[in-house]
Amino acid sequence: MTAISDPDLALRDAQKAIQSGDFATARQITDALLAGEPTHKEALYMAAVCARYEGRSADALAHLDALKSLSPDFGRAYQEEGHLKRKLGDLSGAVGAFERATRYNPALMASWSALADLYHQAGNTDAATNARAQADRVRALPRELQAVTNHIHEGRVFRAEEIARAFLQKHPTHVEGMRLLADIGSRLGVQEDAEFLLESAVDLDPDNVQLRLDYIQVLRKRQKFAAALEQAGVLMARDPDNPLFQSHFAIESMQAGDYETALDHFERVLQKIPGDPATLVSRGHALKTYGRTEEAISSYKAATDVAPGQGDAWYGLANLKTYTFGDDELARMQAQFAALDIDHMSRVHIAFALGKAHEDRGDHDAAFLAYAQGNALKHQTVRYTTDQMHAEFDAQKAICTADLFEAQAGKGCPAPDPIFILGLPRAGSTLIEQILASHPDVDGTLELPNILSLAHRLRGRKQLTDRERYPRILHELSADELSALG
Repeated sequence: MTAISDPDLALRDAQKAIQSGDFATARQITDALLAGEPTHKEALYMAAVCARYEGRSADALAHLDALKSLSPDFGRAYQEEGHLKRKLGDLSGAVGAFERATRYNPALMASWSALADLYHQAGNTDAATNARAQADRVRALPRELQAVTNHIHEGRVFRAEEIARAFLQKHPTHVEGMRLLADIGSRLGVQEDAEFLLESAVDLDPDNVQLRLDYIQVLRKRQKFAAALEQAGVLMARDPDNPLFQSHFAIESMQAGDYETALDHFERVLQKIPGDPATLVSRGHALKTYGRTEEAISSYKAATDVAPGQGDAWYGLANLKTYTFGDDELARMQAQFAALDIDHMSRVHIAFALGKAHEDRGDHDAAFLAYAQGNALKHQTVRYTTDQMHAEFDAQKAICTADLFEAQAGKGCPAPDPIFILGLPRAGSTLIEQILASHPDVDGTLELPNILSLAHRLRGRKQLTDRERYPRILHELSADELSALG
């Protein structure tokens, strides 16, 4: 078979052939691509599409299994699986596949529309209405933002950022564009920019629930727990009986250290949605942190009873460090780990819980195998590559030359004042100190006790307010960013 010299061009030809109904030509192209690169995601996806249209169901399933193994969060793989299972008459399997597709990529209109039809056939009117509304919401987005959403959820974050910024240059107050760019910033670790964008978007559209939920999440990531709780309180004031709002208020109360309020609101959610596994797990986390270990165990176990595939619950039990799994629990975890329809991250968490269970029994070979399986599965969701890192280092060396530093000579602050680096554990404060101390005029003094002593004296005089505990850090945008936001 002739080797493909330009895979991207070949894929475009295959896509055109599929769109025109020439599946034989598309299959020839994808077969040639896969012969040279068996793990090519797009080629596997298109090969599965061709196989479905040509009635080769077994080949389609094989391609999809390979694709999901390579990329467990690739939404279009599950969408194609949904189409295939629907064609084969497996409506329950189709629903599960389309649900996973929309979980991994909420921009997949075809999956939302299919779910609406399948829910309607099953008599689930509320779910059908919600799925139809989601499809309409995505359809109503500008094409640029549909593309941004798709790129985000298929791992092409930098391309998504490029499109989002270009869109906001033309539409600087488009709140969904701002929300998506904030999402990109959060994924890239630029939480300050994400907070600024979401704060601005919420001011523009204060009744937009998704905006405020995203804002709460970023505030929590920035450890602004009091501010996150305040935003959750805004949602609660809007609809005090809404279980979603109650759940977020409970979580933010827990983050702020108010466990009694958190547990009270978790109970309110469970009264409305008895046996909700996610709430049972969150309640378990609160109880564990509050020191009520036996109640935490009961909450986690209740979640595993309701949803045996709830990996967070099994991992919560394992993470207690003192809990020992029984033989029946070990068997249930092994069955769930082998199940075909389990969520990928749940499988990861169950693998680590299995490692703990085997370790407690002294079966170290089985424990190491389970831990290795968990790490291998987790690695599939990590998009780090050494090639990308080498390219980044090469770019830094190319830009940060001696000429660059000579051109910037004389800049900076000449003041001899001490520099205080404040941060929580694992926040990077040690690295910042090392960077600064590499300058010949800066000496790093490690962690001096002076600030702690001063804090103790201040606490003896007055109680610190929330504003003093969580000072607001204002982030200055560049001129280009300000221009983009109008």
